[in-house]
Amino acid sequence: MSHVPIARLTVAALALHSLSAAAEPVEIDLRGALDRAHRAAPEAVAARGHIAEAEAGVRGANVAFTTNPELEGGAGPRLTASRPIDAELRIEQDLEVGRRGPRRQLAGAELRQARAEVDRALRELDLEVSIAFYEALFADAAAELADRAQGLAQRAAAVAERRRQAGEITDLAATLARVASGRASSAVLAAASERALAIGRLAARVGVAPGETIVLRGDLAAAAVADLAALRGSLAARADVRVLDTEREIANAQRAQAIADGRPEIAVWAAYQREDTAGVVLGGVRMSLPVWNRAQGAYAAAVARGRRAVETRDAILRTADRQVADALAAYTSARQAVEGFVREVVPLLEASERLLQHTIDAGQIAVNDYLVARQELASGHREHLERLLALARAAAGVRFVAGVAP
Repeated sequence: MSHVPIARLTVAALALHSLSAAAEPVEIDLRGALDRAHRAAPEAVAARGHIAEAEAGVRGANVAFTTNPELEGGAGPRLTASRPIDAELRIEQDLEVGRRGPRRQLAGAELRQARAEVDRALRELDLEVSIAFYEALFADAAAELADRAQGLAQRAAAVAERRRQAGEITDLAATLARVASGRASSAVLAAASERALAIGRLAARVGVAPGETIVLRGDLAAAAVADLAALRGSLAARADVRVLDTEREIANAQRAQAIADGRPEIAVWAAYQREDTAGVVLGGVRMSLPVWNRAQGAYAAAVARGRRAVETRDAILRTADRQVADALAAYTSARQAVEGFVREVVPLLEASERLLQHTIDAGQIAVNDYLVARQELASGHREHLERLLALARAAAGVRFVAGVAP
């Protein structure tokens, strides 16, 4: 046997294997969607980059001195007959007395702020991804509902056509059944379009590559949330509140730094001089006199920044306290609406759907009655999904305003 066909078969097998591997579906539940978003979302990537920058700032603040020693030298002849050469070499180092501690304190506070900023970005991202995931689940369930409705409509249209041929119903009634079947088929395509859009929005947030198929895992039944007291107790740990806490720390460090900058600058120096044929070794201290500029502006700015951080934090907590109460009330109402619907309506919808299928197959229902029943059942099932989506959104909203992880 020729080696060429074998090579071609090998290449074809490898190509088919790669295609099947590329088409491997990506299964995602809510936790997986959040984890993927934390890794791939642009705002999460940028926030982690800010942490790296702040860590570099800490490294820079830990050096012994921020200024390097200065070396100065010079030489030249005397304007005398013998013209001897005089020379001088001088080295000086600023000691930065009292400045190293505030500098390190400021760098540490900026690093803590960068980490809190990451948590704030992820908190907002978690809300977006949670809503996108629930909306994708809703669209998925709505597409399945449309498929079920299409099957029922096609069966009804087929039964109506047989009854028309048997002379049991009019042409108009059979036509109306076909219209209902066509509308159901169109609704399937519309639901598929809505599902594609919802899945696309989720894919964009969680970093799923084009061409990869997402398979959702989970349902719209939202997890229960904590009571009001527990939710209020978590407000102080909310990411945006912690950002303001670090803002206050930065202001305190900047104030300490301004105080240090307002003190005299002290440096030590050593020099060697050669005058004529004699060598001279000198040493001394240099000190600035902060008469006019004592970092008054930097100090006032730091105080104002700290006051702004404290006042903003207090305002956010007051607002958040009301937001938590309102969000919990909305969640409670949404949960009661779902519970009432599940208890009082869903069993009737399921029983009515089974009865409608039986009566259609048996040809025991008028077309007009079928159309009314079909519309009522479709609206009921859709309303159930909308109630579940509203509850899931309400639960995500409660966790967001309380700063609780999904």
